[in-house]
Amino acid sequence: MLTARPWRNLYIHVPFCRGKCDYCAFYSEPEGGRWMRPWLDKIKKELSALNGLLLHTIYLGGGTPTLLPAELLAELLESLHDLHSGASEISIECNPESLTPEKAALLGKYVTRVSLGVQSFDPELRRRIGRRGDPAAIRPAFELLRRNGLENLSCDLICGLPGQDAAAWENDLRQALTLPVKHLSAYSLTVEEGTALSRRFRADPDSDLRTAAMDRRTRRILKAAGFEQYEISNYSQPGFECRHNQNIWHGETYLGLGPAACSFDGRDRYTQTASVQQWLAGTGPELDRVTDDVRRAEMLIMGLRTVRGWKCGEFEAAAGIAPESLRPAAIDSLRRKGMMKKRGIVLTRRGLDFWNDAALELL
Repeated sequence: MLTARPWRNLYIHVPFCRGKCDYCAFYSEPEGGRWMRPWLDKIKKELSALNGLLLHTIYLGGGTPTLLPAELLAELLESLHDLHSGASEISIECNPESLTPEKAALLGKYVTRVSLGVQSFDPELRRRIGRRGDPAAIRPAFELLRRNGLENLSCDLICGLPGQDAAAWENDLRQALTLPVKHLSAYSLTVEEGTALSRRFRADPDSDLRTAAMDRRTRRILKAAGFEQYEISNYSQPGFECRHNQNIWHGETYLGLGPAACSFDGRDRYTQTASVQQWLAGTGPELDRVTDDVRRAEMLIMGLRTVRGWKCGEFEAAAGIAPESLRPAAIDSLRRKGMMKKRGIVLTRRGLDFWNDAALELL
């Protein structure tokens, strides 16, 4: 039987941004300045209750964490510094246009990894997805972080944008490689229901084929530049994989603070209300409780998003059962189809390319 385990990874959702991009389905409060101080006060109170917790990683996402005024950002980072003992990675998401010299100095002092949202360097493609900010701010932001001693820098890109062809995608990749980056996230555009983009854009029947071709081009270009794929959408130079995500994909516990943040205690998942007002008023999280069998299958599937899959004994340590005992028929089927390697719990190239199909079979 699965049981709750101590928290080992911490996620803090900073739900503020200048404006919502048309493709974004994450909870955020555009221009939510009046909520920043009460949000921070509650986060600090919740952090104070965690003293002594042994954390592996800390991740600040959003929204745009670096939209916080410098004095509030300093308070938040100082609170985290007082909390953690030995966290091997402290990550923060950042939009280039929200970075200032004062904020960059704070990041250089308190965090170990910064992920900058670029999405595209092409002004017209950015306009089509409602991406704010001037592309001219991208390179100075990376250089500012480097001058403040940050080496572990990541760049987020999206392929399959409306009107984006293979040449435009390759141009984005090659521009990213001229930046001082150690990590690249290359996501395929997903048009989520309810977003502004979904109301005006529908992918054509050939979009999946084009995206698959872009994925192959991505692997080729990044491998030649020294970046190895370690997850379906993520590439890094050796030693610069995102540890926070790796831990979560492989069944470690994580505590989410802030509105819309998710937590996993080793048995159940909890999601905070997606409203800063309700969260501040004390509305409790929504509980996602399923059978042990389903939860174990979900954990198995998430680990198979990674190129390395599950190491020997790793899944058993997290789930209390061997994968072959959990889903023997499905694993045998995936191996016969050439989607899982004959030895180990690792997907083949074909399996990674059709991960959704593998996931459905295992679930």
